[in-house]
Amino acid sequence: MNNHNEKSLSSEQVKAQMEANATTEGLDVMLSELLLTDKSASTKKIDSDCTALIFTDNRIAVSYTNCTINGNTVNGTLILTGNDSDTEGSKGSFDISFKTFSYNNHVLEGSKRISYDFSNAGKPIFTVDTDMSLENKDGEVISHKGSKEFSYILTNMNTENEYVKCIGAWNIVHQGTTYHFKVTTPLAGKLNCAYITSGVVILEVNGLTASLDFGEGNCDKMGAVIYPNGEREEISW
Repeated sequence: MNNHNEKSLSSEQVKAQMEANATTEGLDVMLSELLLTDKSASTKKIDSDCTALIFTDNRIAVSYTNCTINGNTVNGTLILTGNDSDTEGSKGSFDISFKTFSYNNHVLEGSKRISYDFSNAGKPIFTVDTDMSLENKDGEVISHKGSKEFSYILTNMNTENEYVKCIGAWNIVHQGTTYHFKVTTPLAGKLNCAYITSGVVILEVNGLTASLDFGEGNCDKMGAVIYPNGEREEISW
């Protein structure tokens, strides 16, 4: 039990939950930006030195070799199937599978589905549905299931301003513990920053809850835990 109340997560429990989430942090943004780069003609391009794209009649293969993307290590191949491999049009979706694919040295199994909406060309929206597992070199398995929606502001793409915001809810299971996440204030990010820069997420484990406020735009792994009784505590993880 913690010092705030019997229904509250402790700061150490919040840190543990964020460490579990960090395993895949940034992956969905990376996937969204594969299509964002193709459709928006933005100046943010895929790093061709470590990435290769292969287009066939019914799929797109994206292969990474020792890539570092926003501080995350990426190897292996993503297979995007759908739309007859056509990224034209303002709306569409792709099913994503993994072929010997690792992210931050975790091997991914399972699937994702990414839908895009460019009806407003300057503010595209991507929805990513996830049902996958990750295994580290010691054989530990983490499962991840949920849905996130990413909204981009392309005029902020090459500035110091926040250019992507995320809403959604997801669950992570690690070592028999289920961690629940639900965004209450959109989570935001900046170009070339590996961390969430603002927003609020509710965290829950075994009926215990707390919120985490990521601050007002700084690129760091810091935030304020907001306990159910309204008290706040600054933490880093």
